[in-house]
Amino acid sequence: MSDWSIQHEGMDPTQGRVMRALLLLGTGLLLATLIVSYGPVNTASAHVNSAHLVTAGSRVGSAPADSTFGALQLGVTDNPGTICAYDLASCAAGVGESRVTLSANAGGSGFLAWPDVQVAFVVETTSYDGVYDPSAGDPGTDPCVATTGYLCEESNGVPFFVAHAQDIANAISAANPHSHVTFAMVDYFASLDQFDDGDGSEYHVDIQQFVASADFGGAVTSTFQAQVLGGGWVYSDSDLSDNQLHSSVITAMYGTIIGSGLTWANDTHHVIVWMGSTCPRDPDCVVNYCVSASDYAGSPGCATSPTCEPSYTFLNGASPKCEGWVRSQDGNVNDSIAQLAKTSPSCTDSVGGVCTVDAIDLWTTPTDPLSKGWPTGRANGGPGGSAVVSNVQHILLAGCDIAAATGGTWDGPSFFTCPSGQQGTLQYVPHGPATKPNLNNPTLLIAFRQIGFGPVLETQVASGSNRPIFTFVPFGHIAFAPDLQPSQQCQRHGANLKGCAAPKLYLEGGVHFIGWNWSSNKSQNAMFVGDSWTASFNVMATGGPFTTVPLHACITVACKAAGSTAVNGFYSSASFVPFTNNSITTESFPLALITVQLTPTVSPAGAPPPPPPPAPPGFPVVAPTAVGVPQQIGIGNQVGVANISLQAASAGFLGAGFVRVQLKNKPVAMRVAAKSGTITSKFDSASAKQGTSVGRFE
Repeated sequence: MSDWSIQHEGMDPTQGRVMRALLLLGTGLLLATLIVSYGPVNTASAHVNSAHLVTAGSRVGSAPADSTFGALQLGVTDNPGTICAYDLASCAAGVGESRVTLSANAGGSGFLAWPDVQVAFVVETTSYDGVYDPSAGDPGTDPCVATTGYLCEESNGVPFFVAHAQDIANAISAANPHSHVTFAMVDYFASLDQFDDGDGSEYHVDIQQFVASADFGGAVTSTFQAQVLGGGWVYSDSDLSDNQLHSSVITAMYGTIIGSGLTWANDTHHVIVWMGSTCPRDPDCVVNYCVSASDYAGSPGCATSPTCEPSYTFLNGASPKCEGWVRSQDGNVNDSIAQLAKTSPSCTDSVGGVCTVDAIDLWTTPTDPLSKGWPTGRANGGPGGSAVVSNVQHILLAGCDIAAATGGTWDGPSFFTCPSGQQGTLQYVPHGPATKPNLNNPTLLIAFRQIGFGPVLETQVASGSNRPIFTFVPFGHIAFAPDLQPSQQCQRHGANLKGCAAPKLYLEGGVHFIGWNWSSNKSQNAMFVGDSWTASFNVMATGGPFTTVPLHACITVACKAAGSTAVNGFYSSASFVPFTNNSITTESFPLALITVQLTPTVSPAGAPPPPPPPAPPGFPVVAPTAVGVPQQIGIGNQVGVANISLQAASAGFLGAGFVRVQLKNKPVAMRVAAKSGTITSKFDSASAKQGTSVGRFE
């Protein structure tokens, strides 16, 4: 069969793409059949990062100046809505305390953003990835070496990565302007089996410490290029006596995920970007070496690649024997790379709770069924042969599946589309001479720029600042009850989150209030679309007016109409940083009312209200804040609610509130047994002397 490769025969790119698609869907190896044989594909989690849909040069996350993105829907309720004053239960309401519940729901569109992201590149270095060493003298049976001196359809992926590492880091950072991104690097290729001459690395860490994007290019040059590529562009002794259709990718991914030799941090989201063109050693990814240009194509047992990844001993433990790719092959459901990305402590303890894997399959002979690099004269081999098509499908589907199973993105040759719908965008770029490779590959740069940081599930609405996100400021004679009984709940996707922050008591500007954050972990103190927060606690009334009054200090129009306002500049609010800008936004909680009743025997009608309660002991006093207009809540001296008793404060409140009133007996005439005759009082005799009676004293 003639060679249909675009770069060799000058075929129109559209025609070449159609031919490859027809071959991949034809020859009796339908895509649907391969999906079944390869195992279930988690298409539900195969989300495309919003950045993947943005054209080069556009600004991700930009919004109009009047955008309402990031708004929190706030609510306040009290139950019961009527209470007795002074924490008594002797008025008509029959209860002296009310349970207040604050709520906040994150709505709007939000922004796809992670606060801090660590990206680890896992770079494959087989011969066809772009590091072939022609001086090694083992060209196998590749048809192009004899005439050109280098391999057929050898990708320039690795030389491009080295030359443009800085551009790649800059592009990823620019595509995610709301995330602080740092980078590390790992390389690998060797399988050390019957298709490998025994040299090369199965897992090698190049950049251990995650470095800022501005430093990544220099780090790649000083480590990977200088130490692995010998300062040039080839991997010494890399030739066709080494594995080329399968590799130690499972070992490399395992070591990267668990962080062997890497400095993953718990307060970041972990992303792995894999670049290569081989199959893992897995039963669902068997490749046929008999149709390849390998030195071992004619050796016994050449028919298929091994299906079991050997155990590898890392710095922090050994991997299981026969670790799977997207599903286990040893009966333990956790023994696969896809599951490891969800269960490894390095992933579950990250901000995202998982490790995201983005896959890039290079356009090279192992991923092109029409490449001249598939020798003719082999059974079911040669360009377009059925065994060749099967090899290519297995390799490309493996990349699709690991991305889909971990919520990452995939990119590869433009003629191929993953079952998830992600379509390849890469065009082939010839490698050129080994010592002077072609260092340009525009579509590969775009593919790196468009990697994803995870499924579109975490659209950030609001993050914390240097103050509590939520605050409650009592108004008038509403005060915190002696037994506060605080509780709080943070929910994401309907599930309770660990680390939901407990309340703290604050004193600032002479005002006592309670404050909460979303999370007790500073790096996770951010709400995303769909998140909900509630907090409950008890309040009481330490005085009048004995009517319906505002429950708390707030500044909405309804609040002001009901008589509530800020107290020394403070009010109940949500204070956060929206992703529309980097300025703190403060939203007032809405109006809530409560009715205060007076116990009849406590104080006569019309009695003046008791003086304000003294400041409860236990709060450190700070200098007051100058107040001109209502201001955002700032953090003053704070005391954890769990560590302070409000009994002393309660005694002060109640001591100031109780008024004891004693009524004397009314003076009236009364009979005394010791006297005789008419019994009268001295008031009666005085009245008789004056004449007309002026009435009795009653």
